[in-house]
Amino acid sequence: MSLEKKKETEEEEENSILEESTFRDDDFVPLSLKKERKKQKESEKPKEKVELEKIEKIEVVEGLSEIEKDVLEIAKEVLKLKRYDAEFEIKSQTQIQKYPIIENLYATCISKLAYNKGYSKEDIFLGIRSLEEKNWIVTNERRTKLEVLKNEKLREVIEFIRKYPGVHARDEKVEEELEITRTPFLKHIMTLENFNIIRSKKIGRRLHYFIQDVPQDYDEYKALFFNPFIPEIIERFFEDESVSITSIAEDLDVYPGTISYHLNKMEELDILKESKNTKGKKIHVINISLLKKYNEVFKEPNFSELLKGF
Repeated sequence: MSLEKKKETEEEEENSILEESTFRDDDFVPLSLKKERKKQKESEKPKEKVELEKIEKIEVVEGLSEIEKDVLEIAKEVLKLKRYDAEFEIKSQTQIQKYPIIENLYATCISKLAYNKGYSKEDIFLGIRSLEEKNWIVTNERRTKLEVLKNEKLREVIEFIRKYPGVHARDEKVEEELEITRTPFLKHIMTLENFNIIRSKKIGRRLHYFIQDVPQDYDEYKALFFNPFIPEIIERFFEDESVSITSIAEDLDVYPGTISYHLNKMEELDILKESKNTKGKKIHVINISLLKKYNEVFKEPNFSELLKGF
């Protein structure tokens, strides 16, 4: 082989290797594209949001006592020691020896905090138990809640669920906005549930996810309203209470049976009820009061335009 030909072959191989190396093993998205997306996200992030994130990082442990904060810092290192079984539930000091990882945490806290901070063994034990009860240190997790709240991807998932309360794992927005597939999304969900940051509720055949402090009264309504047909049906009955199921089905390009199925579900949840008007014609009456209360908790779908004047 000529030197010139050999050089061309080597260059082709090198280019091929370089091209392959620009992809991640997990999702095969080019690294260069990921960097561009990250830069674009940062540039699009409003200044107010950046400042808010800084404040949140500072204030994230404000609800904890000084001793709890001190214990939490030590727990961050101890929980990473994988030789220990992390499954525990602390009820009394006599139980500590049952759980090697907590025994280590307890002993480490005593050695580092008893003299420097003047905490008693009782204070330290109560601090550990309080953190466990508040889900700041969690069964089978190798990190603290503080580390979870500072993790960029987990924070993105939290904000995503805050933005779309009631979302489920098969929703297309998971991949579109978080740029992860269903499997890693569910893994993140499991972590956030363990730390009591989000909660899940099975509605129908799917699990729907909510931020922990969101009231549970309207979970089923939120899950139902993820179906775009439901607000459309409500709007049609606002326009004409006596509109026929066939007419709605034709407008939405679905079978009448599909509309009937949705109506039954909406009646179960008291969103509407079947009645008759003064002429004896069948009508469907929307529960205006319920929709108003729903919009006090959730802003989407927004029924304010339909409810004007009621």
